[in-house]
Amino acid sequence: MIDQKLLIALCLFILALVLPADWHVRGTLCVPGGYRYGHNVPDTEIAYEWWFGEKRMSFTSMGWRFDFGGYMDARFVVDMEKQRLLALNLSNRTFVEIPLPMQLSVHIDSPTASWLDQFAIDGQVVKTGKTAAVLGRKCEEYDVREWMVRKDDRFFDRRRVVLASPDVPFDWRLAEYLYLWFASFIHTQPPYIPEMKKITGFILSSRESVFEGGSEVKFSSAVTEIARESAPAEAYQAPPHYTRREKLSIDDLFNMRAIAYLYSLY
Repeated sequence: MIDQKLLIALCLFILALVLPADWHVRGTLCVPGGYRYGHNVPDTEIAYEWWFGEKRMSFTSMGWRFDFGGYMDARFVVDMEKQRLLALNLSNRTFVEIPLPMQLSVHIDSPTASWLDQFAIDGQVVKTGKTAAVLGRKCEEYDVREWMVRKDDRFFDRRRVVLASPDVPFDWRLAEYLYLWFASFIHTQPPYIPEMKKITGFILSSRESVFEGGSEVKFSSAVTEIARESAPAEAYQAPPHYTRREKLSIDDLFNMRAIAYLYSLY
C-alpha cells in the first residue's frame, strides 16, 4: 500500500507539471478626454497586462496616446535569471537590451540625457491606516503626493490614492524593481527613494488627480483579473523579427508613461 505522504507528494508533483507555471495579470487605465495643451483629447482606456514567471516578469501596455496622434505600445521585461532588462517598442518593432545591474548613462542617447537633466522628481508617501479589498485581497491604502522640480520651480503636482497588497501569488518585487528602474531615469530626489519603498505589495488599484495644462485631470486604474496561465513565447523575449537598438530614446521614455501612470511616478 502506497504511503499517504508519498501519494500526496506525487499528486503535487503531477499538478506542478500539469498546471501553467505563470501568472497573468490584466487591468485597465482610464484616461479622461478633454481639451488640454491646445488639443481635444478623447477618452482613452489603456489595456495593460503583466506576466510573472520564475525570476522573470513582463509588463505590456496597449493604447497609450502619444503626442496627441497615433498610439505606441510598449513591453518591458525583467529577467533576473538572464540578468537583463528588455525595453520593446511594439509599434515600430524595435528593442533595447540592458544588462543588470543597469548603468543608465550607457543606454540613453544624448538628446534624451539632455532632456532628462532638466528635471527631478520629489514627493511623499503616507500609509493612511485604511484598508480595502480588491479581487478579494486585503490592500493597504497609501496617500501619494508627487511633483516635478526644475531649479527653484515646482510644478505638475499629483495626488494619488493607491491600494497595494503583498497577498499575491507571484513575486511582486519584480514589478517594484521595474518601477524603481524607471524612477532612476528621471533623477528622483534622493530623499524620495525611501518614500517610494513605503508602498508594500503589488498595486491593485489607484485613483489620481493631476493638473495638466491648467486643468485638473482624474485618472483611475485597476487590476481586473489574476489567473494562472501559460505565457506566450514572446512574453519574456524580443521576437526574432524585431530590430535591436543600442540606446533608449525620448520616444522610449514616453512609452514608459504607462508604467508611470500605473505606478506613482511621472
